[in-house]
Amino acid sequence: MQTRDIPQLNITTSRLGFGAMRMPEKDRQIDYPRAEALIDYCMQNGITYYDTAWVYHNKQSEPFLRRALVERYPRGRFTLATKLPLGECHSPADMARIFEAQRQKLGVEYIDFYLLHGIDADGWDQFKRLGAPAYLRRLKDEGKIRFGGFSFHDDNAAFAPILDEFPCDFCQIQVNYADWYQRGADELYRAAAERNIPIIIMEPVRGGGLANLYPGMLELLTRHDPEASQTSWAMRFCGALPHADVVLSGMSTLKQCEDNIKTFSALRPLSDAENETLRAIARAFDSIPHIPCTQCRYCDGCPRGIDIPWMFTAMNIHLRYQGRWELSFEYWNNISEAHRASACIQCGQCEAICPQRIGIINELKRVHQKALSLRE
Repeated sequence: MQTRDIPQLNITTSRLGFGAMRMPEKDRQIDYPRAEALIDYCMQNGITYYDTAWVYHNKQSEPFLRRALVERYPRGRFTLATKLPLGECHSPADMARIFEAQRQKLGVEYIDFYLLHGIDADGWDQFKRLGAPAYLRRLKDEGKIRFGGFSFHDDNAAFAPILDEFPCDFCQIQVNYADWYQRGADELYRAAAERNIPIIIMEPVRGGGLANLYPGMLELLTRHDPEASQTSWAMRFCGALPHADVVLSGMSTLKQCEDNIKTFSALRPLSDAENETLRAIARAFDSIPHIPCTQCRYCDGCPRGIDIPWMFTAMNIHLRYQGRWELSFEYWNNISEAHRASACIQCGQCEAICPQRIGIINELKRVHQKALSLRE
């Protein structure tokens, strides 16, 4: 496993990080035996950076890491990152209460990387009103966190002003070759690099989208290396960026862990020809109609129990591959009427926390209408 010295923080970490937001589940709960096996494999193969958040897996990700990681491995062998949820912070007391609850859930005296979660321009204003930057500094002074930063989800124009206002130790941004070539992720990366701020990359495979390319796109990759996985191309792209300190991956299976660890154990830079191929795939990928859902599952708390990521995946399968099974059979036969897209009450709870800023209410209407048309 390749490592990275981050001199600004005086720390060394693995280049590949484990994102504990897409772990294997059983009956909508973390499947502890299978998930623990992933942690064990990653620890045995040199991954030292583990990222979670208050909201992941319906607030079960942090307790899982306590049991699978903190209670089973020496504290000095890994670094932990978790995040302060904007949506649940309405006062300074809320921030303090949640942080202490997170330390208890994780079973640690200190948290290595502590982030203001999912910041956009409005969220930054709210965190400033709450005094969050000063609170993070106080936590550092008290030895309760080592580094304070934020994860970002907004238009590019909002990013640099936050960097200039917030004396953060690091930042976490969404970078992958599709967003780099088509949606300006390179601007976020350069803004942080120019300010010498360490960068943690999230969504390097765009929620799995870059691991499920059209056959025509896949053929472009196999011309260069017929043995390489689609995921490895996306991970190589991010790993090759000189200012990308850690690349997070929400790994769900042992096969994914093996593939990513293989990539980051012998990281090969991309040639000019390979980069041009990824640029061409990014253009093609973005041109195909799709809902830009990354399966992060921040929206899992739907009051009607609608599995929104499943709905969007089924719709994207139809849009990208003309697949009918999910929306024409699964939707009508294996999902109850109370949990179909049509059950949406338009409360807007999901839209308020969606990091991709998807108009979920309208997209659910589209999903139901498409399912109706395929049923007829």
